[in-house]
Amino acid sequence: MQLSFLKKKSTKETLIVFFTVLLFLLVSFLTLYQTQFYHGKIWSYLGTSDDRFHMMRIEGLYHSLQRHQFFPFVNMSFMNGFGYIVDVFYSNLLLYPAAFLRLMGFSSAHTLMGYYLLINFLTFGISFLCFYKVSQKYFNSLVFSFVYTLSTYRLHNLLFRHDLGEVGAFIFLPIAMLGIYEIFYGNRKKWWYLTFGMTAIIYSHAISPILVAVLIVIIGLCQYKEIRKHPKRLLSLSWAALCSLLLSAAYFLPMIEQLRHTKFVLTQSNGILPKGATSFFDMSKWSLNNGLGEPNIGIVLFIAAVVIVVSFTKIKDKAVKDFALIGVILLLCSTKVFPWVILNHTPFKVIQYPWRFDMLVTVLLAIVVASDPLKLFNSKLAKSGLILFTLLFAISASYRLVQGSSLQFVDQSEYNQLEPFSIGAGQEYLPQGTSLSDLQRTSHKPKIMAGKAKISQFKQYGTRLSFDFKDAKNAKVDIPIIAYYGFQSTQSEGKVSSLRVDKSNNNLAQVTVNGSGKAVVDYFETMTQKIARRISFLSLLVMIAMIFINKLNLVDFGKIEGLRSKE
Repeated sequence: MQLSFLKKKSTKETLIVFFTVLLFLLVSFLTLYQTQFYHGKIWSYLGTSDDRFHMMRIEGLYHSLQRHQFFPFVNMSFMNGFGYIVDVFYSNLLLYPAAFLRLMGFSSAHTLMGYYLLINFLTFGISFLCFYKVSQKYFNSLVFSFVYTLSTYRLHNLLFRHDLGEVGAFIFLPIAMLGIYEIFYGNRKKWWYLTFGMTAIIYSHAISPILVAVLIVIIGLCQYKEIRKHPKRLLSLSWAALCSLLLSAAYFLPMIEQLRHTKFVLTQSNGILPKGATSFFDMSKWSLNNGLGEPNIGIVLFIAAVVIVVSFTKIKDKAVKDFALIGVILLLCSTKVFPWVILNHTPFKVIQYPWRFDMLVTVLLAIVVASDPLKLFNSKLAKSGLILFTLLFAISASYRLVQGSSLQFVDQSEYNQLEPFSIGAGQEYLPQGTSLSDLQRTSHKPKIMAGKAKISQFKQYGTRLSFDFKDAKNAKVDIPIIAYYGFQSTQSEGKVSSLRVDKSNNNLAQVTVNGSGKAVVDYFETMTQKIARRISFLSLLVMIAMIFINKLNLVDFGKIEGLRSKE
């Protein structure tokens, strides 16, 4: 029997796609096997860690979806119902798949396992497609996806820190990089890659967009001559920035609104940039050790950085050369080599730890390795060997992480026991003056602070709290929720005052009641939140429509007066 159908180009392409998808799924599982699947246990630091914090975020979104609140602003699962406005400052966009797994009946442990598989697979797939879009080389794209996705710094965030925000940013960073490349080195009209990539990063992690913005400025300086020659590249960057702002208005505007009405812990925190920086010696040692317990770029990318320093002049491609140089410089700047003390009292203090720049170093050096400007991996065998060693290094690192701290290897049943008061080590989204320890000891029921009243029938359903009162005489009643801006008492019956903040009692909500009636307090979407959401949604629809119109050549924008290109 002759297998002539295998010779068809379409069949070969289908088989390659199938093989690639299967490979990514398999490697995604192998990377997680030691820490998430082995013996039905999960390796994790429990307590007040990022793991507990992000799992509570998932749990809160899951409970909100159960109540048909699809876009919550206050996570009421935190602090046993007192609420935490983390959803305004930390977008839930990437948590919906995990929340849907909870809705399907999966436990927290099984949700984490499935969600991490999905995150790994998406990072593999998106990074592969973005590199292939430029290179059109299968094996080079495969190298990039492995070196990037299995990078030590990314696995440090995924398996050790369990920072779902930064790990989410890793998914979309290659899209943003593709847009940056097109704007400064390629076809500037493809600026929308940067728009969607940057927007997705914004909705994933609040700090990562700042890092990407720094990278854009540095690359812009490297391409100064090109920009002077073709200034419309700067116009494309402006369009990308404007559209990103419109698409992310639903995130930025509500956050700014809350910051205007409430003084949060995060706004008064002192900068820790100098203390948070690691020494160059420690960075080098950790990277060569390829361990996941400390932030580092790993042995593959560290060796790449050394090779770049030695052979920088031999790199011919302008983009690759710029990325290589910037990657090495940012690696140095992520340590104490850079005088971070000069930025400690500037807005850059929100970065907290200079080693966060390792995210940019990872993607830049991974691009250089995959591009292979020095022709060190010319053959498919050499590229396959690099891929294999990258995988083995990742598996080895995860194994050593588990073996080094075996006490953190917990049963799934123990992992399923969440910690509602794990709101993050910095407690950033608490109003100033709020004591977390006091809230833990506070009874979750209304309390009369002054005056007289008889209270009964207290109920809470998500953000909605209510109680009946009678014979009240100027009774000031504290309600067991933090009085974030947006909570109102407008649906109450009887003489119930507007809601105020009791700053003397952990910033709890307070109402004054008289006579008899029913006090009802609930969170209502503010006008700013409503407008911002509609701006972002309509902007998304317009952008998608414009892209499809352009792709299908339904309208030739170049012939419209005022839009003609003069290039």
